Amino acid sequence: MQQILTYTIIFKRLQLTLNSDIAFNIEIKSQDKHVSLLNYMKINHQYEQYMEVKCVVTKVNLKYEEKIRKLNVVLSDGKSKRIAGFAKFDISVALNLNMRQKEYSINLIQCPDTKAFVEFTLLINSLDFLYSNNDIDSMTSKALSQNESEEIKKLKLENVQLKDELIKLKQDLQIVEAQYQFQGRQYQQLQKQLEERTIENNDLQYKVQQLCNLNSVCIEKIKYYEKLHSNQTQSQKQK
Repeated sequence: MQQILTYTIIFKRLQLTLNSDIAFNIEIKSQDKHVSLLNYMKINHQYEQYMEVKCVVTKVNLKYEEKIRKLNVVLSDGKSKRIAGFAKFDISVALNLNMRQKEYSINLIQCPDTKAFVEFTLLINSLDFLYSNNDIDSMTSKALSQNESEEIKKLKLENVQLKDELIKLKQDLQIVEAQYQFQGRQYQQLQKQLEERTIENNDLQYKVQQLCNLNSVCIEKIKYYEKLHSNQTQSQKQK
């Protein structure tokens, strides 16, 4: 897995023995271009100048592979420039030790002064993933696949919810049908009772009418017998 590492070099000192007072700068390659310190400095002085650098590092089996970086010491007398040596360091050491900061004091290589060295501090700023077109296509495909999977899960969940609602509706319908049948039976029973009571009422009305007729007959008979009795009584008195 490749990553883009952004780090800062805090340059502190160049120890170099020269016959003349001359200025220097530090250069390092950052991705596809060279970067250098902001200002030229004097040799054998203490400094604290910053330069931000980027490079690509590779991580395999949880370990960063060796990544050699080279600091070039560039001398200048104001008219011309020349490289007076370089310092090499492996930036993977700090990464594998999970160090955010590391101090360096490194002897210069290919320098006329065999005792020359540089001092600087390395600060790890950030690590960002480096994606190729294939990686982007793969991630896009995975993202689409995940989205499809999420859509399928969502549809399945909605389907389960619809099935549950359908089962509930069927149960409610069964309850309504049972209530309808029960109320229908009650209605039939009430209608039958009403019919029976209507028949009973008609019978009672008929019986009442018969009693009324019988009462009328009785009254007429009583009147007849009373009249007959009255006539007989008057007849006896006359004799």
